[in-house]
Amino acid sequence: MFAANAIYSALVMNKATITGTIIGICASAATIVLMACESRRIAKNAILMAHNPSVTLWGSYEAEELLKLAEVTNQVKKSIVTAYMERLDKTEEEISQLMDEESWYVGQEAVDAGFCDTVIEAEFQNSALLQKFMVNGVLYSFKNYVETFVPDNIRRKVQALSVTQQKRTGTFFDTSNTTQKGNGMMGENEKGMPAITDAAGLKVAYPQLCAQIASDAVSAERERLKAIDEIARGIPEEVLMKARYEEPVSAADLALAQMKANNAAGQQFLTEMVQELRSSGAGAVGAEPNTGYDPQEQKKVENAQKVAGFAAKLKADKRRG
Repeated sequence: MFAANAIYSALVMNKATITGTIIGICASAATIVLMACESRRIAKNAILMAHNPSVTLWGSYEAEELLKLAEVTNQVKKSIVTAYMERLDKTEEEISQLMDEESWYVGQEAVDAGFCDTVIEAEFQNSALLQKFMVNGVLYSFKNYVETFVPDNIRRKVQALSVTQQKRTGTFFDTSNTTQKGNGMMGENEKGMPAITDAAGLKVAYPQLCAQIASDAVSAERERLKAIDEIARGIPEEVLMKARYEEPVSAADLALAQMKANNAAGQQFLTEMVQELRSSGAGAVGAEPNTGYDPQEQKKVENAQKVAGFAAKLKADKRRG
């Protein structure tokens, strides 16, 4: 929006006569640039869209910060309304309402609403400009963008206005000889679609499919990391880091590998303990066998001890010669 305002100011200050021509789509901040053009033209099947400004947030914020951001967003809307009021024969309230409603116009409707001055007969051609453009970092062709984001009723208007006898030469939205394919429509113009040779081309041709594949891949990766975290206790950190990021494996494969590692470590410990005992000489140490407790044998031992003690006293008696 701020870039569009800067372009708007530069065009207004330029002494040249500026003509703005919409072939394809003029939406969001691009409509601000259009307001700076002295003459504004739109193709009969081109699209114009106006809506409220929005903000994308990452991170965490306090209530006061969010309130300030809401205030800034409201001020941004006022600047857009001001630019529209210079060219549209509408009140501030009417412009604010059409932005609240996210208003879409096709061809003559944009002229009737005051956004454009005249309609031209040119239709969308398969030019390099319309085949590839970026929206929020994603590459689109005009056709795929319209099929993905434009409301159905607006898309049908564009299709109806785009049917001409020359459409077989490769222009957008040739609705003649169309056949159903999957969830979308394949027309004669798509039969000549260039071969897809890289990921960028695949995204252009099938943006929704690619977005779904990416979403599924992200979900699967999150589940894999979550499962690894659940079995992480007792596994060395360097092993976990390797399994998570360097050489990704599933939690099941990691658990099996760790069990094998634990088993090998246990075997090694037992082997080293046996070797240590053997080298210590503990194997040569003997012991008297334990025969258990026998009362009769115990009595004999006690009597023998008494006799030996009595004999020792007699031997020590000096009165005996």
